[in-house]
Amino acid sequence: MQKKGVLIIVLVGLTLSLINVNPHVIIGSESLKKTYGQDAQLKYRFVEKWGSSGSGPSHFTRPHDVAFDSKGNVYVSERENNNVQKFTHNGTFLKMWGSKGSGNGQFSIPYSIGIDSQDKIYVVDRENHRIQIFDTNGTFIGKVGNGRGHGDNQFDRPEDIVLSPFGIFVADTGNNRIMKFDNNFTLIDKWGTKGTGDGKFIHPHAVDVDSKGNVYVGQLNEPGVQVFDSSGKFLKKWGSIGTGDGQSSIPQEHIAVDSKDRVYIVDGASNPRVQIFDTNGKFLGKIGTPCKMATGEGCTDSDGPGPLEKGDGQFSKPEHVSIDSDGNVFVVDRGNQRVQVFAPITNGSSQ
Repeated sequence: MQKKGVLIIVLVGLTLSLINVNPHVIIGSESLKKTYGQDAQLKYRFVEKWGSSGSGPSHFTRPHDVAFDSKGNVYVSERENNNVQKFTHNGTFLKMWGSKGSGNGQFSIPYSIGIDSQDKIYVVDRENHRIQIFDTNGTFIGKVGNGRGHGDNQFDRPEDIVLSPFGIFVADTGNNRIMKFDNNFTLIDKWGTKGTGDGKFIHPHAVDVDSKGNVYVGQLNEPGVQVFDSSGKFLKKWGSIGTGDGQSSIPQEHIAVDSKDRVYIVDGASNPRVQIFDTNGKFLGKIGTPCKMATGEGCTDSDGPGPLEKGDGQFSKPEHVSIDSDGNVFVVDRGNQRVQVFAPITNGSSQ
């Protein structure tokens, strides 16, 4: 009997080694599939946070977007304070610029931020219907947009921008269209009209591009995304309203596509979290602790629907998400006036 027991142990050890699993931990086939197979969900751990309510350095009032330059410095736009703040990668304050107004270097609700390969900073100045361009010190370089309108050099309350090898794409929200420019901001293409069908929009306010040049467009009151090629040809759409994994709450906030073509979508105030999908809309994982929709626990505050959870990894009205070159996820936690950072986990340890 003792020899048989030894033989069984040896066979089990050999079998586990062949499938590249630690032989000291025996798990069931379903657990094995979830842990090592394609169905395993992406996991993240909380790393750090910075920011608090106010108007000075490292203080925010309705922060909106976060972006990185080539040195890893972090830029955060503030809607109410009408400025942009610059930090080191770990949140040490460096400088800020901007004030309320319509002059060069002034803002009226600075919204999204794009940064090109030369570290020029593009700030969507929503209520001034333009995009302003700065260097990394906040020095004004130029602007795009000739007043509010429907022309080829005009915007109507634009809300998002992405700089890519395939062009510069702007969500021209008030005009319900996507505009595509070259690196000199010469208009190349535009698409979209008001409506609910394929290739139509109502309040498109999120745009990003994958490694193949496909363009992902998110709308405030529609779940998921519409996907186009880089010339605006409609390819597909996916998403549904709900609170389960893979569903989106309304309003749906912004989206981002990382270097591995994973699509990150920020859920709205009633179910605050960041969900992650592949390019076909398959749910891959999520970040954040949502409120409990069934009971309403944590889902109300004095400013309307949305939780006031302030713990690490919890959100109140998250707005924007960006992913750095190491796969770390930066989330603008607007209701808590801060930025939170999360690192990816692989098999129980950080990547």
